[in-house]
Amino acid sequence: MRAVATLLACLLLSLVNVAHALDATRRIGQFHHTAWTVKEGAPGQITALAQTRDGYLWLATQIGLFRFDGVQFERFDPPDSNAFPATSISTLYAPDSGGLWIGFRYGAVSFLQGDTLTHYGEAQGLPTSTVFRFAQDQGGTLWAATFTGLVRLQGSRWERLGAQWRFPGRQARTVFVDRAGTLWVATEQGVAFLRKGHTVFESVDAQVGRISQIAQAPDGGIWIAESDGAVRQLPLDGRTATTQALAQPSAGLLFDRDGALWATTLGEGLHRLQYPTVPRTDGADAQDAAFEAFRRIDGLSSDYVHPVLEDREGNLWIGSSRGLDRFRHSNVMPALLPDGAQDFAIGAGRAGSVLIGSRNNPLMRLKGHRIEFLDLAPPITAVHRDHDGVTWLGGPNGLWALQDGRLREVTALPIENYSGVQAIAKARDGALWVSLNTPGVWRLQDGRWRHFRDLAGMPDGASPLTLLCAADGTLWMGFARNSISLMKDGALRELGAAQGLSVGNVTALTESAGGIWIGGERGLARFAGGRLRSMQTGEASAFRGITGIVQGRNGDLWLNGARGILRVPANATAHLFDDAGRQPRYERFDFLDGVPGIPAQFRPIPTAVETGDGWLWFATTGGVVSIDPASLRRNTIPPPVRIRSVSADQQAFRPGKGVVELPAGIRNLQIGYTALSLSIPERVRFRYRLEGHDTAWQEAGNRRMAFYSDPPPGTYTFRVVAANNDGVWNEVGDSLTLTIAPLYYQTLWFRVLCVLLVLSIAWIAYLLRLRHLAHQIRLRLRERYGERERIARELHDTLLQGTQGLILRLHAASQGLREDDPVRQDLDKAMDLAERALAEGRDRVRGLRGDVQYWHDLGNALLHVRDEVQAEPLPDMRLVVEGKPRPLLPGIAEELYLIGREAVLNALHHASAATVEIELGYHPRELRLRVRDDGVGMPEHAPSRPGHWGLDGMYERAERIGGHLDILSRVGAGTDVNLRVPAAAAYPRRRPRWQAFLRRPDGS
Repeated sequence: MRAVATLLACLLLSLVNVAHALDATRRIGQFHHTAWTVKEGAPGQITALAQTRDGYLWLATQIGLFRFDGVQFERFDPPDSNAFPATSISTLYAPDSGGLWIGFRYGAVSFLQGDTLTHYGEAQGLPTSTVFRFAQDQGGTLWAATFTGLVRLQGSRWERLGAQWRFPGRQARTVFVDRAGTLWVATEQGVAFLRKGHTVFESVDAQVGRISQIAQAPDGGIWIAESDGAVRQLPLDGRTATTQALAQPSAGLLFDRDGALWATTLGEGLHRLQYPTVPRTDGADAQDAAFEAFRRIDGLSSDYVHPVLEDREGNLWIGSSRGLDRFRHSNVMPALLPDGAQDFAIGAGRAGSVLIGSRNNPLMRLKGHRIEFLDLAPPITAVHRDHDGVTWLGGPNGLWALQDGRLREVTALPIENYSGVQAIAKARDGALWVSLNTPGVWRLQDGRWRHFRDLAGMPDGASPLTLLCAADGTLWMGFARNSISLMKDGALRELGAAQGLSVGNVTALTESAGGIWIGGERGLARFAGGRLRSMQTGEASAFRGITGIVQGRNGDLWLNGARGILRVPANATAHLFDDAGRQPRYERFDFLDGVPGIPAQFRPIPTAVETGDGWLWFATTGGVVSIDPASLRRNTIPPPVRIRSVSADQQAFRPGKGVVELPAGIRNLQIGYTALSLSIPERVRFRYRLEGHDTAWQEAGNRRMAFYSDPPPGTYTFRVVAANNDGVWNEVGDSLTLTIAPLYYQTLWFRVLCVLLVLSIAWIAYLLRLRHLAHQIRLRLRERYGERERIARELHDTLLQGTQGLILRLHAASQGLREDDPVRQDLDKAMDLAERALAEGRDRVRGLRGDVQYWHDLGNALLHVRDEVQAEPLPDMRLVVEGKPRPLLPGIAEELYLIGREAVLNALHHASAATVEIELGYHPRELRLRVRDDGVGMPEHAPSRPGHWGLDGMYERAERIGGHLDILSRVGAGTDVNLRVPAAAAYPRRRPRWQAFLRRPDGS
């Protein structure tokens, strides 16, 4: 999956526009420069640079190989099983087809393709000597310059050149292929070349030194860098080179995409020739002056610099003995002003020039790269260009006017003590309004000063921070503490918080077609159509500390504020004051673009002006910069995205093409990723998503690490996409599949066991509940049996014994009478009745004691119920017994008998049935009693007749013993009485020996 994503990313990169090169018209000091030294993690003594197709910048050093993503330097160490043959690397080459060729100082070559590393040595035909440089011709053949000659790669073996090639010399110090396909080689004897398609080398008739590199100029000329000579054009065909040359030992040279020549030197820093194809002028001084230098004193990491590389985004990289340097284009171009200049007052000059006053330098006029000092001593604290093209300048020494290139003094200030000029504005009537460091405002007209102070509509004791004469003749005066005063025709009125102003100290006023723009320490406001509206900004807003406002010719609004230079597109300015709280759309230029510091917040202001050529100039505490709104460069290359690391509980796992398998029980998962946009990596933005865990994309900003806590086991796909500094997204990004193993309690079998355990516990609880219910029933039955035995004893000891004694006395009395005595006959009848009653009483007492038939044979007891019925004819009765008969609990047997007896009697008395069947089922789980007949039946849900409680009694008895009774009957279909009693409630318990300890003390 990662391989597919990488292929798509490369295809996407191949379809985008080529990046811009460094602007050839700029001086080297006007590019944005960044240096990384050992303090920032960069390796030292960089010997070679290369950028592979995946976007990584690779650095060769004497102690190993490193790669850089614009933020972090990372040492590349292959696994021990495939380690590099040496550590000192002499050269690198990244072919367009992908991968990285690595040449070592002591004779070995390695090729890195993805995660695969292939080594070449003497066994593969490679000489055992230093590899100086690689080059690939247009036929795809790879050549290597080594200390013992030139070799080429044929298949998987390196081949030395035979005598038929006529290669001059025994060494090959560098190799290069030009745009025509010609192969150039520098040897110890000079320079030779091999034309495309030829097999014989030709020599160049020119004296050269030890050549370290060869390059081709835009006009096709061949240039050389000599480590013991100079950087110069190689004379060909007997002609003398007429171009400039750098008389410095050099180890590297490069022609960038705009044709400028960059050359590194061995102790004199970096040099650049803007137009290398232009013939040189006479004189050695002119020759050296054509190259501009950038040294350690200018910020270079070291003056001893070696390799130079231009990446795919147009950035220039320099490797030095102390670290790594980058030069890149920036839309913000710094003005090259004298060192130490500060407190810049800026104003537009004529013909696209800008006037710059300062605290400690004379007035400067800057146009292009040319700076001119005018005869006006510092300090200059205010500059204003009026509608007539006159530039007014003010400082503590007075006022001056610059018109048509002539500078003239206007007048001294109206106060003797030192006072800076805060602001100047020219009215339509020719009057000059000036704010000094004194309360109120001054007006200069016809050489006379007039002071306005403490007037109604003006803050007491305050002087304006900024002034504006509007087109309608109104004088706008911006004060501290959120106050503006308007003066027109001698009348004053005030704008403040009550009118909707909310900018704090008013530090910028600008008029445009859309109204009056107002900037301040707390935001932005606009007065248009008689209505004043302010932005709702927070402490973190970019619209803070605004001291310069310009609305460009295309309608874009430019603001110079404490958080950088802001550009609000023309179509977004109307939404700056929306009440919906929408974040305004803007572009920011800050220190990453080369803005040095923040704009002055008190004086000199304003800090932004537009010159006649449309350029915008901004003053800050650290210098003056300019922007050309008509030629803003954009980075159109989407950044390649790579997942670089996986860490689980601080254990590292190497991301590869396959699935990354992680152990169980992960508490902290970290996934590192990067995007290879090397221009402004600090502005690269990321989004990531862990499919299977995240429901939506996570906005990571510029963070390059994803964090997950306690991820559950499973298979996940991590995806990450990125946008470059100009918001161009690589939607393909990179992806990685990873699996997290489950702990034992997270597995399926454990969950199944848990379910079974829960079911088992529920079943045991159910059985325990049945046991408890059966125990309660037995207790209640035992109480009943005890009570019945007590009653039986009392009946036996009282009623039955008394009846027996009464019979004996009646018998004795009857013996004293004649046999024919009517009284004796009555007594005999009475004794017969008494004896029957006594016999019945004895039966009842035996029943109370449990000595009855249905305890032992319930089925036969129910069959004998027929004997109680005197009606004729009786139906046939059958008894069906299923299972082996088992003893029943006494109470259960009696209740079963009474329920069955009631069912049998109902069938005999009321059913008019031909057959009555009694079924007894002795099952392991339950006892079943069923009484069926084929009689007339009865309606469903038939209510009991008043005074008859047979059916209700049957239900109550069944519920009392924990059984379930069903009575099914329909008219003409007979009746089916079905009773089921759980085995635990019907049969005496048979406990295994191991359960003996569970028995209660009472034996239950």
